[in-house]
Amino acid sequence: MLAIYKTTNIFHLGNKMQIFSDEVSLVFLHGFLGSYHDFDKVIKALPVELQSRSHSISLPGHQNNEPANYYDSVNYIKSKLKELGISGDYVLYGYATGGRMAIFYSFLTKDPHIKGLFIESASFGITDEERKIREGRDLMWASQFALKPPETILRNWYNQPRFNGMTEQQKETIIKKRRHQDFKKLAVQFDLTSVARMENFRDRLNELPFPVIYIYGQLDEKFREAAERENSFSNFIPYQIPMASHNVHYFFPNEVAKIISSYANSDSAT
Repeated sequence: MLAIYKTTNIFHLGNKMQIFSDEVSLVFLHGFLGSYHDFDKVIKALPVELQSRSHSISLPGHQNNEPANYYDSVNYIKSKLKELGISGDYVLYGYATGGRMAIFYSFLTKDPHIKGLFIESASFGITDEERKIREGRDLMWASQFALKPPETILRNWYNQPRFNGMTEQQKETIIKKRRHQDFKKLAVQFDLTSVARMENFRDRLNELPFPVIYIYGQLDEKFREAAERENSFSNFIPYQIPMASHNVHYFFPNEVAKIISSYANSDSAT
């Protein structure tokens, strides 16, 4: 197993870091292009008692679900939690778009049942100046998803610098896995949940009354910089996974499970 680097001081909850009691559920939110099966290997690597309380939600715009903006996604997540029978405490794990939804959901609902966030390779928001640039870029991507052949746009997508840690064979494998989707819906969903349409929570993390555990790949320069930028918040706990790029959970499920598991006991995470 690779070493995992924790790059900040511990968030102080007395002398303990436990966020999973015997009753706390864990809910995974996948990223754009993904599915609720993306976390199967992570869940399988968790302790048995936590596996039984782990769930994955299929997000709007994916797996026959209708697209939804951030606000409607909040109601969508609420309905899914109800369907899963989760009425007590829970922790959200969100990757990329799923991470942004988890952040938005937490700030908007202020649900006292949320006991922590695991955010993988996701933005907490951008400045107004950055927003103008991002709007144009994301509109271009949305147009490509709507108009170009699936394999072409997927190849363009996974050739972004954030995926530099993937081999060509790995890229081809994931392209084959992702190509059988409704790309018209995906285009709409991409536009609706662009980071350019998300409120900027970057300077507000200390408003959240629970730890925000941030997982990112060593080779993903953009989100490595994000981790360094947010590191001043006492409830922000970043973990760097060596040799990983953007989609850490996909290629390093055991390392992700190890981080999650470390918050399921009474000792501080290491």
